Amino acid sequence: MAQAHEQRRQRAIDRYLAGDPIEDICRDLACSKSWLYKWRDRYLATDPFWSAARSRRPRTTPTKTPQRIAQVVVALRQTLAQHGKDCGAAAIQQALAQQGIEPVPSQRTIYRLLHRSAKEVTSINHHLHPSISKQKLLLVLTEPQSQGNMAT
Repeated sequence: MAQAHEQRRQRAIDRYLAGDPIEDICRDLACSKSWLYKWRDRYLATDPFWSAARSRRPRTTPTKTPQRIAQVVVALRQTLAQHGKDCGAAAIQQALAQQGIEPVPSQRTIYRLLHRSAKEVTSINHHLHPSISKQKLLLVLTEPQSQGNMAT
């Protein structure tokens, strides 16, 4: 599929370089002028891979919660649950602020981090034994762990 797209781009540029009118090229190839100009500009930049598609995905996500904060949130929830304390997003947010951990995520972000963590654990463990349901697994993860009850 990608080769067909690259061949189409190459045909368009070959016709452009041969002097065909832009309107005729666009009509014959069923493309817009902006599409043709985009590929013309890439061709003229003398990049050997000019006809290859480029990802539109951002290279960075500056607002993403740092991994260390996500790990601290999950670990703090487990610690609070083991000590029988409130382990909701508000309690975790307050504990993070008391410990001086920066940046302190919003309650909604904490909830999402915990939810994502629970999904990762269930997706890893749901094939281990058919009798373990998501509810049982979440209970095992949130209850204080005894010596014989180790969640993996």
